[in-house]
Amino acid sequence: MEGGRTEWRFSFSIESMAEFAKLSGDYNPLHADVEFAKRKGFDAPLVYGMLVSSQMSRLVGQELPDNNAILTGVKMDFLGPCFPGESLVFAAELVNKSDSTLALDFKCRVLRGEKLLCRGTVSAVWMP
Repeated sequence: MEGGRTEWRFSFSIESMAEFAKLSGDYNPLHADVEFAKRKGFDAPLVYGMLVSSQMSRLVGQELPDNNAILTGVKMDFLGPCFPGESLVFAAELVNKSDSTLALDFKCRVLRGEKLLCRGTVSAVWMP
């Protein structure tokens, strides 16, 4: 995480959405049925918000320089739909690092091109 910022591309397939449905028990047709999604005004089924939010777990669990951080909080605002197979970018910026409490706070965004789809915060504690 060079300079307190990082970003990466990601996407979710129809198959990963089906796996998430099995794991979560959420079978809402908005996430699996094309015709249902179209009746609701979308071009395709929507990627589960919690699946998109999983990138926050990746930030703390995989993208920090070591494996000593523990995720302590997540907040995500969903501003626009994410669709299966589309290329998205997760961007994070370290906005607070406390040497006394070992707290880490990040501002995060999910983008499709220049369009902001999600924004949020991630909190973690570093446990050396």
